[in-house]
Amino acid sequence: MANNDIAIEVRDLRVHFPAGNKDKPVRALDGVNLSVDRGSFHAIVGESGCGKTTLARTIVGLQTATSGSVSINNHALTDLMQDRKSLAKKMQFVFQNPLGALSRRQSVFQSLEEPLLIHRTGNKTARRKRILQLLDYVGLPASSLERLPRSLSGGQRQRVAIARALALEPQILVCDEPLSALDVSIQAQIVKLFIDLQQDLGLTIVMISHDLAVVREMCTRVTVMYLGKVVEAGDTDTIFKNAAHPYTRVLLASVPSPDPRIEAKRQRIILDGDPPSPMDPPSGCHFHTRCPVAMDICRFKIPELELRKSNSWSACHIVEGS
Repeated sequence: MANNDIAIEVRDLRVHFPAGNKDKPVRALDGVNLSVDRGSFHAIVGESGCGKTTLARTIVGLQTATSGSVSINNHALTDLMQDRKSLAKKMQFVFQNPLGALSRRQSVFQSLEEPLLIHRTGNKTARRKRILQLLDYVGLPASSLERLPRSLSGGQRQRVAIARALALEPQILVCDEPLSALDVSIQAQIVKLFIDLQQDLGLTIVMISHDLAVVREMCTRVTVMYLGKVVEAGDTDTIFKNAAHPYTRVLLASVPSPDPRIEAKRQRIILDGDPPSPMDPPSGCHFHTRCPVAMDICRFKIPELELRKSNSWSACHIVEGS
């Protein structure tokens, strides 16, 4: 039975890339399950190399899955991919580097008009009206229309990229580290922009991020990944106040506090070693080689992602049933 409250549903998704050893591909995604509620602001977090960006690119059809499924508004992504124009009206991707995402030869006006022309949306007058509306959404003046990307600041470029993603009135935005290429002073402005857009337009937003302080401010739900798997997921408040998985606790312990008194007392958790290779992940729980509280069962049995009493999901033998 279709669930109309779910915007994106990912089931047992695997993406393996060929490597030098044919028997050991790079397991970028290794059985990911994920549900994104309609109208939510959903963060996907984890260390570099955990599979966040691969997951985002697979959700929007930029990366082909090895196995598993992705559904958008209860429709299989494989079916939606048969008509890319139709899919573009439902879901858009915001890239990490706005300068790379925008054509350096196109003015702001041309960048924003291009999707409207491709989809044959309105006449010249209607398109200009829509473009001015998009600029208003993202807080840019009409005087920026004739400027080229190189003459814009990093924050302005990201605003143009976001405006272009909104041109076709999509219901879903998937954003890959949209703040990482920006100065800290500009990040706060873009954070507010995303929050306002999500609330005003009723968007479903999935944001890849490594900045947990920003995630706590912006997002309503959080999914934590480690080495190609989801290890914990739940409401933002629950995850930040009552994290169940040892890896999530490690991530949260690394977030600095702006209050020097709190920062001085902050408990840090130091992990031993580097993350294992996605070509040769450990048996059992992928995190057991670095986990400070691992048990024998963690070394050979893969924990299932299960619902806890706190109404969050966790894949950990230690917190099983808690």
